[in-house]
Amino acid sequence: MSQQDQGLPHIEAAAIFDGESGHQQLMSALGYQFTDQSMLKMALTHPSINHKKNNQRLEFLGDAVLQLIISEQLFDQSKEAEGKLTFKRQRLVNEQTLAKVARQVQLGAHLMLDKRFAQDGGRELDSVLADALEAVLAAVYLDGGLTAAQKVIQDLFKQLIAQADASLDAKGALQAYFQARGEMEPTYEDLDMQGPPHQRVFTVAVTHAGHHLATGTGTTKRAAQQKAAKKALDTLKQRGKEHEADQA
Repeated sequence: MSQQDQGLPHIEAAAIFDGESGHQQLMSALGYQFTDQSMLKMALTHPSINHKKNNQRLEFLGDAVLQLIISEQLFDQSKEAEGKLTFKRQRLVNEQTLAKVARQVQLGAHLMLDKRFAQDGGRELDSVLADALEAVLAAVYLDGGLTAAQKVIQDLFKQLIAQADASLDAKGALQAYFQARGEMEPTYEDLDMQGPPHQRVFTVAVTHAGHHLATGTGTTKRAAQQKAAKKALDTLKQRGKEHEADQA
């Protein structure tokens, strides 16, 4: 596949798996065969190789498609309240999780990148992989419609959705809260341990970006962390409600 065939500028490109055979490998991993492979090629074109014809518009659409399908699946399989569903979705639709899924299908190896950017590790960056995955999902949607996109997304995220359903707790919800806002994860600090070995009581603090959020106690460190995270979430939610009231 030449740069002229793609309408690309004369920039040295790099892709590990290129051409029809490479695309076939990716389509097999996705479980979807494109009717129009030019759509897939566009989804794999990073802005470093073409500032005008790249995957950024597809990324925009793919984010919306992914949010819709994940939201619908969570809604259909659970009777939980809106807050818990939102936290689960945030754990699934974020840069780290999308990059993990992208690595499972070796998406980075198929990306068309500027050669120097690729040599500097560009194809392994979470941000690059997450954006490319959203672009590919948009390409599936445009090529095969909503049903095709649903099948691909459900297959790719099936295990992660099951894990989110099984493991969503206060710590996970607090982490998802900050991930959804593009912020660093909270950290936990052991403050105190009292009592005899068979009756320990642990005290743990949770902080974010150097700011104290809450303190929790429990008979195990995990229990103390969970209580601290729950208190922090309650405080953050209350602040959010107060902010909304002030804006009304």
